[in-house]
Amino acid sequence: MREKFFVLLIIISFTSCKSKKHTLNNKENMLLTKVLNSYNNNSFKNKTVKASLKIKYKGEKKIPQLNASLRVEKDKVIWISLSKFISVGKLKITPNKVQFYNNLDNTYFDGDFTLLSNVLGVDVDFKQIQNILLGEAIYNLNTTDFNINDDGNDFVFTPKENDERFNIFFWLNRLNFKAYKQEIRQNNDEKLLSVQFTEFETIQNHNFPKHLYILAKDKSKTNTIDIDYKSVKFDLDLKFPFSIPQGYTEIKL
Repeated sequence: MREKFFVLLIIISFTSCKSKKHTLNNKENMLLTKVLNSYNNNSFKNKTVKASLKIKYKGEKKIPQLNASLRVEKDKVIWISLSKFISVGKLKITPNKVQFYNNLDNTYFDGDFTLLSNVLGVDVDFKQIQNILLGEAIYNLNTTDFNINDDGNDFVFTPKENDERFNIFFWLNRLNFKAYKQEIRQNNDEKLLSVQFTEFETIQNHNFPKHLYILAKDKSKTNTIDIDYKSVKFDLDLKFPFSIPQGYTEIKL
């Protein structure tokens, strides 16, 4: 399965004892520290987010564009209500659980992160889903695990522990120090997970995504998710109502 591949990919890329480690020189160390300080200073620090979304999904099944309401209490809960003229369903994510119900076919899911891992093609946890939605790097960028390269346009991060079969990249915009593009690739097997924040806007002195594009593909399948952010507000007092309707059929994965 695609998610198993990506879990293996990440493990090999960061821990393989056969990999070659690149030692940074003083100039590279200084650049890495400076860029990471700027990145951390520009990271998302608000307590809550409320936003309207436009979502398009294409995969084995193409889903028409949906309207959505997003609410996030940082590090505690992610809540999404989906609609298309009528209520389509709701998704609630906490650090230990994923819950979802679909009003169109009267089904629900109440379990771990397998549901979201199947959609994204990579094994994910709460923190990684939150980072994707808030415009942050999926994995923790730090001086211990990453090299940095200045290609003249952006700052490119790659793991210090490299494996020739795999590539992992993070591109930081040199103007706002946001990780606007992130990719995990398997060189010989045409497998790819790409997360791109194609546009940011300044809201309350913070750079926040205006458009998010997710691509997960292999030789036979491609999943894409397009998200447009509308009317984003921070630090409101939010509620997260969620109750699975009676009589719905549980989705077993």
